[in-house]
Amino acid sequence: MLNVMRENLKHLKWVLWIVAVSMVLYLGVYFTGSSRRGGADADWAAKVDGQTISTREFLEVARRMDEYYRKVLGAQYDQLKPQLQLGRQVIQQLVDEQLILAEARKLGLAASPSEISRQILADPQFHDANGRFVGRDKYAAVMERMWPGGVAAYERKVADEISIAKWRGLVTEPVEVSDVEVRDLYRSRSDKAAIDYVVVPSVKQQLSTKVSDAEVKAWYDAHKDGYRRGEGRRIRYAVVERQAQLPKVKVTDDDVKSFYEANRAQYDRPEQRRASHILFRVDKDAAPEAKEQARKQAEDALARLKRGEDFATLARTLSQDKASAEKGGDLGFFGRGQMVGPFDKAAFDTPVGELAPVVETDFGFHVLRVTDSRPAGVAPLDALRDGIRRQIEFQKAQQLVQSEAQRIRAEISAAKDLDAVARKEGLTVQEAAFTREEMPRDLGPSPEFADAVYALAAGSVGQPVGVAKGMAIVASIATVPPAVPPLQEIQDRVRTELLNARERDAALAEARKAFASQKDLASMAKALGQQVRNAADLAPGHSLPGAGRVPDLDRALFSPGTKVGDRGVVSAPAGAVIYSVTKRDTFDPAAFETSKPDLRSELLSQRRSAVLQSILEGVRQKHKVEINNELVNGLKA
Repeated sequence: MLNVMRENLKHLKWVLWIVAVSMVLYLGVYFTGSSRRGGADADWAAKVDGQTISTREFLEVARRMDEYYRKVLGAQYDQLKPQLQLGRQVIQQLVDEQLILAEARKLGLAASPSEISRQILADPQFHDANGRFVGRDKYAAVMERMWPGGVAAYERKVADEISIAKWRGLVTEPVEVSDVEVRDLYRSRSDKAAIDYVVVPSVKQQLSTKVSDAEVKAWYDAHKDGYRRGEGRRIRYAVVERQAQLPKVKVTDDDVKSFYEANRAQYDRPEQRRASHILFRVDKDAAPEAKEQARKQAEDALARLKRGEDFATLARTLSQDKASAEKGGDLGFFGRGQMVGPFDKAAFDTPVGELAPVVETDFGFHVLRVTDSRPAGVAPLDALRDGIRRQIEFQKAQQLVQSEAQRIRAEISAAKDLDAVARKEGLTVQEAAFTREEMPRDLGPSPEFADAVYALAAGSVGQPVGVAKGMAIVASIATVPPAVPPLQEIQDRVRTELLNARERDAALAEARKAFASQKDLASMAKALGQQVRNAADLAPGHSLPGAGRVPDLDRALFSPGTKVGDRGVVSAPAGAVIYSVTKRDTFDPAAFETSKPDLRSELLSQRRSAVLQSILEGVRQKHKVEINNELVNGLKA
């Protein structure tokens, strides 16, 4: 995982973009579970084909990722952290690892003992001061202390990482990038412009909102291609809802106990400590004077606490760990190995209620108090009973939905009458025409549903398919060829677009009038009741603050002959823009040749990541994945 993060963090903007894209692809399918199947106190973060990813593993990886991002991004981290969505990154990573392992095993991509040994021997954390391996005994001792399950568990993890790397390499190795693509990437970054500009908003135009039916039809006729839909399907369908099956579900105390006993391993809880800390941040490579100053601040804070001052109050005032400072320094419960080494040792060596000596880590100097502890053991049934009961209820309801849907589908096939069978079963039949881009709203997003419907021949009834509410039974009526929908079906949309276009045209006319009558941008802005804005480092395709993406401006700014001092007026989605070019950077062939290797590496990494996401999207459709949304969304790393 750290290797993946290191590669991604070479280019932060790419990190944020790929996170956003992968979340759209991934979370749209899998972040649809409910707290009925989990919750913040559950012992599982996700399940892949029934195999559990534990809360402990989720939190450990989240903490490592949090520490790594904080170290690499420094002062930017607190600002960027909400965009990174750590909880969702972590769960996606862990789920994808399970899916990739399953695919790797199918292909026989196992790690050999020699490969495992080579990876361990090459790991700097097992080297002494001279860069040599510390020896098997010391390595084993470290693993027994730091890794749950010791050497065997750690080496299984290493073997899994090797298998994952082999599979990734296999599927991404064919990906290449051309010289033209590398040049385009360089040009997109080096081809820059700066402008002063005025936005003339379309919403400020005082136009009548009355549009005649004839005007709407004329607009529709002139812009039909913009309303064209792809090939669709007309269907009739009924949904066997999960909620309707819940009253039929009976869960006894014996069911709960049996489930608990069968899954005791997932409720295993290691020894945990709870601590609060006050952090005085200093870089590990800082000058000795800076380190000494931070240490003195920590020692002074420790002395104040020993004199009786309130820990939470001091943490809120002094701590440079903003996330925990807001909670009076509280870090919550954590197990061995979840914190950085010196902090971890101090937390587990210090008695509950006591203050530890000042602790130095790579993050700076910590003052910490141990506030609580939990012994190792299996979480008691009473603490888990309600969650287990809800989990069993959901599973049984889902089984009922599946069996009911299969039974009803068989009756429909025999009777050849969807409506009659649905009435008998108390189901509502609905009819809809849809495309892959426009699903029936009551079904929610479901690629499986779309795939099933598009595979159906007209006049046939498909197998039940999962949707948000349960299982849908679908009868295909006809294929709907690509076509422009009739005006009466989309007339509200057409009317709105016509009004928007008129407002844009009015804004453009007003901007052109000011441009022609005033001598400079400031005078134009004053005449229009607007203000002059500035935009630096604009690249092709960038969004202009206050106006959005403006393709006409791109064409004007990045034409070969554009120079400083050029002015003009262009139409924009938000109205119109008057601009004046204040800076123009162009392609530099010599600088391009110098940057070419790094750009190729970056573009190849991006392309391979995108290909990997695309392949994983197909893999995910073949597996059952459950996510504990309450835990994941509530992560405060």
